[in-house]
Order: sequence, then C-alpha cells, then structure tokens
Amino acid sequence: MSDNPKITVIGASNIDLIGFSKDKLIYQDSNIGSLETIIGGVGRNIAENLKRLDFDVELLTVFADDEFSKTIKNSCAQLGISTDYSLTIKGSKTSLFIAIMDRYNDLALGLSAMDIYNEIPDSFITDNLDLIAQNDYCILETNLPVSILELVTEKLPNVRFALEAVSAKKALKAKSILDRLYILKCNSIEAELLSGIKVEYENDYEKLIEHFLKLGVKKVFITLGKDGVAYGDENEVFISKNKIITPVNTNGAGDAFMAGLLYAEAKGFDLYDMVKFGSGCAQITIQHKNAVHPEICEEMVLKTIA
Repeated sequence: MSDNPKITVIGASNIDLIGFSKDKLIYQDSNIGSLETIIGGVGRNIAENLKRLDFDVELLTVFADDEFSKTIKNSCAQLGISTDYSLTIKGSKTSLFIAIMDRYNDLALGLSAMDIYNEIPDSFITDNLDLIAQNDYCILETNLPVSILELVTEKLPNVRFALEAVSAKKALKAKSILDRLYILKCNSIEAELLSGIKVEYENDYEKLIEHFLKLGVKKVFITLGKDGVAYGDENEVFISKNKIITPVNTNGAGDAFMAGLLYAEAKGFDLYDMVKFGSGCAQITIQHKNAVHPEICEEMVLKTIA
C-alpha cells in the first residue's frame, strides 16, 4: 500500500477494437490496415494510469456477465486496481468501442456501444457513498448517465470531483453539475458546447475558462490537440504549447492527461506543473498502441518533461 492519496474513479470499462489504416482513408469503401483488440474505457484507462503512477485506486464500473467483462476484471486484478464495489448486470453486454485511425494514427471515426451504462440504478451510488467519501478525490466521466452524475455530486458536496468530458455529444451530460466540480477537463469543442461560447480567436479561450470559473469550477483545463492546453484558476489563465510528437495511437491520450493532472494536484503542484505533468503522460501514451502505456510510471514522466 502506497502513501499516495486514494482516488475513486467512476466510469466506463470497455473492450476496444482499434483499426489502423495504412493509407489515406477512403470513406464508403473497404480500407487496408491492421486491427488491435485492447482493454479500454475512459474510467478504466484513467484508473490504470493512476495505478501505474503508484496511487491506490478504487474503480467503480459496470460489468456484464460475459467473457469480455471477465477479461476486464482479470486485467484489473492483475494491475492491482480494486473493482470490489463495481456493479454486474446480468443479461447485458460489455460495452464496446470501435475506433478507426487515419494514416497519421489519429482518430478518424469512433463508435461506442455502451447501453449497459444506461441501466445503472441509483443504488450503485447510494450504496457506495461512504467508500467514495473516504477517498481524497473522485474522477467522473460522461459515459455515466446524468442521473448518476447529479446524484453523486449532490450527495457528496465535500468531495473534490474531477470530470473528464469524453466527447462532444456526451459532454452536455455534465452541464448541470459544473458548479460542483473541482477540476474540469475537456477539449475545445466540448468546452464550446458546455459554455455556449464560440471560439474564433486564441484569446476566446480566456472567456471560456472565466465562464467555467464563474460557475464554480476551481481549475479548468481545455486541451487543444497539437496547439497545447488552455488552463486557468482564480489566479491565472494561460495557454501552454505542446511538444509535437508523431503518434502511434492517440486513443487514451486524454485519459492519461487527466490521470497526470490528478497526480500533480494530489502532489501539490502548481497549475503550470500540473499541465506539464499531464502533458508528459499524454506524450508517453501516444507512443504505444495500447490506450495506456504499459511502462508509464512517475520516473518515466519526470524524464519526459525534464
């Protein structure tokens, strides 16, 4: 058992099927490439990154009673990620995610089949309130239904919640809980949808961040892809530029960034170093075909950002 803070992650665990195109994608046609099957899911990916950074992690996710879920459970057990309080729904199907990557190994199209998360009962949260409350932070993500996001943040007002917005369509699920968040992490499209503010110029990111801060979010991080990260709190608003790296697979980069933010936050880093550490985690992650780099650790991240 480490001396690091304990973190609860409430979110999705998936089986991911990733297709890599050898040439420029031709839509409405069969493309030549390669396929990889990996264990993923936003919540599970964040939990694995945190565990590899030597944090104690409790993953609250939803399993089916099929072979795919058994595979995910076994993987979590081998990694030392506790899923003891996760939910199993009999007769359901494990959530699946299919990603088609372009020739630059960036996401061209994704398709998620995650109906199992619409079946989560309120008791999944109410039965675990004491568990969530005793940990230092709780990470949420928008594969969860609105009712669950609202319930856990309402019942535990003293917990520091960090939210991963996941995708443009799903991000809107978080609109009603923005005032209860300690950390908000989203990309520029998700930030525009959540705020109603259109970005036309770089200084518009300052307006976005100030909007979320006025709602009550304490720390805001808006990832801008190759253009860096816009971030801010009550003391500063800034844009940090990224180091350009040719990716092997960009899936999981955002999850690694979120894990890095929580690591740095728990360690007491200032805002600039939080972004630096999170970006280091993302840079490491995109250099591996898996959604989580199997060798990521504190030493590797510190060397990357040095």
